[in-house]
Amino acid sequence: MRFKRPRGLDLVVVLATLASVAILLAALPFTSDGLGAWGAGVLVNIGASVLLVVPVYVLNRRLDNRIERAQDETRSSVNALADRVSGFEKDVERRLEDVAKSVSARLAEEREQDRVAFDGLLEGASRKTFEDALRRAHDLGLIQAKRGPRVCVSRAWDLYVRVDFDDENVVRTNGGWGIGKGELIEFVVERLNGKVLEVVPWPAGEDLREVMVRVGRALERGGSGAEFDVRKLFQGYREALAVAGSHPSRRPVWEVCPPQWVVTPQGIAAYGDGPPFVAPVDELRPVNSLYHVQEIQRNLGNQVIDKKSYFAAKKAALALIGDRLPF
Repeated sequence: MRFKRPRGLDLVVVLATLASVAILLAALPFTSDGLGAWGAGVLVNIGASVLLVVPVYVLNRRLDNRIERAQDETRSSVNALADRVSGFEKDVERRLEDVAKSVSARLAEEREQDRVAFDGLLEGASRKTFEDALRRAHDLGLIQAKRGPRVCVSRAWDLYVRVDFDDENVVRTNGGWGIGKGELIEFVVERLNGKVLEVVPWPAGEDLREVMVRVGRALERGGSGAEFDVRKLFQGYREALAVAGSHPSRRPVWEVCPPQWVVTPQGIAAYGDGPPFVAPVDELRPVNSLYHVQEIQRNLGNQVIDKKSYFAAKKAALALIGDRLPF
C-alpha cells in the first residue's frame, strides 16, 4: 500500500498532533518540580486524548475519502452505462425504424400487386390471371371458397353467375374428376335465392373463350343468354373485390348492388362515400322494415339512401339467407 502524503485539513491535524506530543514531551521534565502532580496529570490526559482522537479522525477521513471516490466511480460507471444504454436504445430504434420502413414498403408492394391482379380481370383475363386474383382475394378474406361473388346477368330471367374458388378441392384430370390439390375455379349459374342451375368448372389450361361459351350455354338452358356480356361479368367481379377490400364490414362479399349496397353473410352493408354501416338480416324482415330504414338514414347522416340499390340488396340478402344459412 503506497503512503499518501496528507494534505489540507489532514495535514493540519497531523501537525497539531505532533505539536501536542512535542509539548507533552517538553513538559514532562517540569511535571515533578514545577507543575506538580496535578499539572502532570493534565498534560498526560491532554496527550492521551490527542493520541486517541486524532487517529480515529484520520481513519474517518480516510474512509470518507474512499467512500467519496467509490461514489465518484459509481457515478462514472452509471453515467457510462447510461450512455451505453442510450446508444443501444438509439440503435434499436434505428433498427426498428428500418424494419418498419421495410414492412411498410413490402405491404405497399403487396397492395399494389393485389390491385394489379384485380385489375387483370378487366384485361382479357387468362385462367392464370383469374386464379391469381381469386387466390389473393381469398387470402385477404374478401371472398369465401364455397360462395364467391356473383353478378346478375339477367333480372328478367332471374339469372346470376357466381364464381367459386377453392385451392384444395376436387380437381378435374384428363381421366375425369379426381381428388388432388389444385386451384378449382367454378362458375355457378343460379337463381336469386341461390338455387344452382348448373356448375361450369374452369380446368387449368382451358381458354377463357371456351369456358365462357359453356357458361353462356348454361344461361340459355336457364332462360336466356341474350343479355350475357362477358366484359360486364368480369367488371362485376372486379367491383366486388374492390368493394370488399375497402372495409372489413363489406366482406366476404356475395353480391354488389350498385351504387350503395353490398350483400354479405351478415346482411347488407353500405359502401361508397358514406360511413360504414351494416344492416343485419334480422332487421331486414318486413316486421322491422320501417324502423330499419329510419335507423339506416340516421346512421348514414346526410347521405341519401339509394332505394333501388337498397331494395335490391335487401331482396337478395333475404332470398339467400332467409331464416338460416344454407351454406
